[in-house]
Amino acid sequence: MDRAASLAVWPLAEGSRAVVRSRDLIRGVLTGLGLGGEAIDDGVVMVSELVTNALRHACAPFELRLYRSPPMVVCEVVDGSETLPAIPGPLAVQLTLDAIDAIPDPLLLESGRGLDVVHRLSHGWCGAYPTKISTTNRVTGGKAVAFALPLPVDRA
Repeated sequence: MDRAASLAVWPLAEGSRAVVRSRDLIRGVLTGLGLGGEAIDDGVVMVSELVTNALRHACAPFELRLYRSPPMVVCEVVDGSETLPAIPGPLAVQLTLDAIDAIPDPLLLESGRGLDVVHRLSHGWCGAYPTKISTTNRVTGGKAVAFALPLPVDRA
């Protein structure tokens, strides 16, 4: 991905405020890029899922990165863990969002479905890959978990 197409990079603090902040940040950027209401809502849900996963399963430091890479806008949630999550793919069993919501196991209602939701809402435009992240003292290995949304035709 061309880093010159970078829109913004924000550090995220640990804790639930990171989720709220990431929602606000992506909502503002997607609105500014001219995306419609449903795409903005999907972006907010997806960034919420990825930031929540990073906070639960990875380690600091955390960042939110957005890139304009026509014809898409790419959102990365970066953390300090090098362990890549299993991203649903074309060979994985794909559940509809209604099927995910209908899962009767109360433990799965609140967790365990975030990457499936991201995969569905991004129409498969998601992934995880190693990256570097800067801390105050050094650059360290980490990972990015990302999704992409198409830009409006006049903005691509």
